[in-house]
Amino acid sequence: MNELHITFDGRGYSFQPGYTVRIGRSSENNIVVSDPTVSRQHAQLTWGPDGWVFENLGHARAFQRGQDVTRVVVSQLMELSLASPQGPVVRIQPAAPFGPQAAPAVGLQAPRLGDAPAAHARGPQEGLGYGFSPPGGASPETGRAAAPSKDDFAMAFEILVPVKSWLKDPGWRQGLRLLVIVYALLPVVFVALFSSSGNLSTPGFAYSLYVAPLWVIAFWLLLHPGKLRAVEIQVGVGIIVWVAIWLNIVTGNINSQLANAVDNGNILAALAVGYNEEIAKALPVFLAALILLKYRSVKLDVRMWMFLGTISGLTFGVLEERAYTQHAIVQVATANAVPQADAGVLDFALRVFVDGFQHAIWAGVSAFFIGMAVNYPRRRWQLIFFGVSIAAVLHALNDWSLTFFHSFWPWIFIQAVSLLLFLGYTMSATTIERQVRRTPLFRGESIVTDMNSLPGSEETGGS
Repeated sequence: MNELHITFDGRGYSFQPGYTVRIGRSSENNIVVSDPTVSRQHAQLTWGPDGWVFENLGHARAFQRGQDVTRVVVSQLMELSLASPQGPVVRIQPAAPFGPQAAPAVGLQAPRLGDAPAAHARGPQEGLGYGFSPPGGASPETGRAAAPSKDDFAMAFEILVPVKSWLKDPGWRQGLRLLVIVYALLPVVFVALFSSSGNLSTPGFAYSLYVAPLWVIAFWLLLHPGKLRAVEIQVGVGIIVWVAIWLNIVTGNINSQLANAVDNGNILAALAVGYNEEIAKALPVFLAALILLKYRSVKLDVRMWMFLGTISGLTFGVLEERAYTQHAIVQVATANAVPQADAGVLDFALRVFVDGFQHAIWAGVSAFFIGMAVNYPRRRWQLIFFGVSIAAVLHALNDWSLTFFHSFWPWIFIQAVSLLLFLGYTMSATTIERQVRRTPLFRGESIVTDMNSLPGSEETGGS
């Protein structure tokens, strides 16, 4: 046996010995079967000593005349149903061996050995299943290849640019491909929508929202908080709404009264701003934890509360960045020297890419202690005050260092300390919770010891 002909969905393919033919749902296969019951890598045909051999891959199944087959030598025409006896049908046929062409009898037209059926596409790269040649092969009169027709070009284009197959591919259901499309097109959409905007805060707000989901993914991968269910989604939406309202009504007004003192290097004013902003981010997390505990008897893992805390921090940072990025744009527009313009551009990039992240890691630390406080009510207020104070002090030192030292390096050091602290808690949250549970100082009930005793309690989000 030599050349192999395969027909599926009205299209023919030809393959030469030595080539591995892959069949499945993925667009990377040679024969793409878009039926959802078919595996992504369902089966393959390989050339061996006995000829072409069909075999299933993994747990995939194939049926011949209703009988389950896993491996079979293709010695004659066979039709295989994929996934189930009623599944998509693939028609496989080996060609006859090549040999000396016999002289045709008088008055009879002898067939040319090795010719593929007219429906099968064969091409200059034999065995690859790509390319094309005229269905009738060489012209009998001239011995030369006949000129390709329009249908041949259309077939070749459809093979090389299989748009219909792409559109039907189940791979579009994967979020990563859709995310790539969104993130590739959004900057262009921003230019189209906002290039004539008269509000200087628009670019910063748009790009802050653009970057925030990437940080959400990063925090999720760092924390592994567990399964995201409806209750966690509802809490997250509530936190976002709360922060947006509280920032405009309370936090912003308090900060405006302290701004001049902070700019003059007053450490107490910076500490007041730190507590003001960290409480704004921690308060909705704490209220959500209490509401879940009181009305639904649900306790979440401390890592889930850390994740929800980062959502609160990112929301705060995105909303706050509008003023900072507006200032950076003005600095660029009014710069009379390249260094000033560079500083403005760098400040814009800093606010867009990092400001929300900074708020998120401080809020994540606070939320860790809030989660602990809910699980250990005996030391509830001490735990909350300790966690919020850590974030508030780091926040205050971050703001104060820039005005007091007139140097970026102390500020970078404080940022590094904040980041290391947050990452430490992402790695040891469960260990710390276990040690607190065993310490008589805290006593009280924990998420582990009482999750089964609470009426209507749900499974925790982490392991």
